[in-house]
Amino acid sequence: MVFKGLFIGIDRYLSPNINWLNCAARDARALHAIFSDSLGIGATRLINEEATTAAITNELEKLASCSTDDVIVIFFSGHGSKTHQLVTHDADPSKLAETTVSLEKLADIFSRIPAQRLICFLDCCFSGGMGAKVLYAPTTAKDLDSAEERLKKLAGNGRLILTASTATQPAWENQKLGHGLLTWFLLEALCGAPEVVQASKLPVMALFQHVSERVTAEAAGFGKPQHPTVRGQMDSHFAWPIFTRGTLYKLEFPERMRQPVTMEIASLASFGFPQTLLEAWAKHIPRLNQLQVDAINNFNLLGGEHLLVSAPTSSGKTMIGELAGLHGTLTRKRTLFLLPLKALVNDKHQYFRKTYGSFGIRTIRATGEITDDIPDLMRGRYDICLMTYEKFAAMVLGNPHILEQMGTVVIDEVQMITDKNRGVNLEFVLTVLRARRKIGVEPQLIALSAVIGDTSGLEKWMGARLLRSKHRPVPLHEGIICGNGDFRYVEHDGVEKTLNDYIQPEFRKGSSQDHIIPLVRKLVSEGKQVIVFRETKGEARGCALYLANALGCPAAKDALNSLPNGDLSLASSALRTTLSNGIAFHNADLDRDERLVIEEEFRKPNSTIR
Repeated sequence: MVFKGLFIGIDRYLSPNINWLNCAARDARALHAIFSDSLGIGATRLINEEATTAAITNELEKLASCSTDDVIVIFFSGHGSKTHQLVTHDADPSKLAETTVSLEKLADIFSRIPAQRLICFLDCCFSGGMGAKVLYAPTTAKDLDSAEERLKKLAGNGRLILTASTATQPAWENQKLGHGLLTWFLLEALCGAPEVVQASKLPVMALFQHVSERVTAEAAGFGKPQHPTVRGQMDSHFAWPIFTRGTLYKLEFPERMRQPVTMEIASLASFGFPQTLLEAWAKHIPRLNQLQVDAINNFNLLGGEHLLVSAPTSSGKTMIGELAGLHGTLTRKRTLFLLPLKALVNDKHQYFRKTYGSFGIRTIRATGEITDDIPDLMRGRYDICLMTYEKFAAMVLGNPHILEQMGTVVIDEVQMITDKNRGVNLEFVLTVLRARRKIGVEPQLIALSAVIGDTSGLEKWMGARLLRSKHRPVPLHEGIICGNGDFRYVEHDGVEKTLNDYIQPEFRKGSSQDHIIPLVRKLVSEGKQVIVFRETKGEARGCALYLANALGCPAAKDALNSLPNGDLSLASSALRTTLSNGIAFHNADLDRDERLVIEEEFRKPNSTIR
């Protein structure tokens, strides 16, 4: 098998009546380079003034001399006319039929190419649309009706045609990406998009399907219909190797050629992270894990890609959000972190200020409390802002400039979208982010979720890629304490197990106390910290009181000494009673300062709050 091809890209046109494009030449340069680096030097490239009608026709005719075993790839990026011609550099709008390459002409040449496998990519459009790759020209109903028939003639057995849109849609460029949408996602897929790779190969039909879905979702994100179409048939087993950005691609796009990161924190230096910041990260996480490496190398995390990450607790997905956000701050782009609970915002606020404050990174928060940094938020005097879903939803409509300030939006706990209480706010937030893309406001979106099954197309609706992992670095034993004290649980590998007589129930009141007290006593005696969730504020306080009375743990003196002074409420008095026995509770009856003390003290490695 020999690879042969023709790659055409036209941004500049001879006629003053044809609008110039921005990315078509880059499209052809990129695909010519990556195909040549990966499959061998066997293709011709025609860019701008080289891509005349005569030159294109001549190069197409040359392909008729190939053998049946060859693989032919033809790529065109540029204007398409409403009358269904590929508009060449020297095309004359008043004489399109004579000065362009029509679909009929392509079909005729294709019929004389003996190769059993011919693949054609057309990143252009065949109808009108402001800003699209289209040339306006007189058209008739007959022209539109016959468009599909003309494209069908190009396809057939052993022939695949991937067009950037239907015969009645525009095809869009994205200057932020630097390519037409079809070309950008084709490059992404060819270089080993995990959604496509099967056994280290790229099945061509699966690749085409993936590209089509990505283009459709991206265009829909900014309110434009663009549906790539695949015509023809190909052996379902036909596959390419994963493509590499080699010597030719590096010559064309040196700015894109970074070394892939490894698990070593130091490898992030190639993305511009300062050495002092890398050293600070290394104190918390000595190495990156595979999920984080995949996000950077395979999902373009630090290149602005929208991403939905589904992974277990403790898998390192939070660091993925931090990497994206901190990378943005290097170029003075602001980052917004959205979390479901005030306590999580406060926790993250303290961590960010402690970890990143010394690097000049200013972190603020807004949760609806009187201590919110609202003036700084409104004036943009921050690098990172932490907000709850509800607070962002309440502010963004009346203050649209807040979102316009953002370079990155990280949303944690996205699985909460199914929660009957907070889900509606989260869905509203995602809808606002998606809708703003239609007016050019498109911060990078990083959505972090616990493990979920079928996403029901959430990532496509968001215009994002899905990075999924089920690997849990810290094993979780999730199960039930039975009435007789046995512990029935499921191992991380799905195997059900039972530990008989795990606890000895204490028949005190015939209530949940009979099991909670011996269970907590056992875990605390093993040196573990325990969190007990109860349904109401009163139950949480009552549980803390009876545990404090039954367990008799040493006093949490640091927490007691850190509590604010003043008139004590009933809840404040109860908290001091429980802390005198190493137990705390955390609910809305406590004031904000008291809750912060509990959060901070419980988090300490040597905490005396058990």
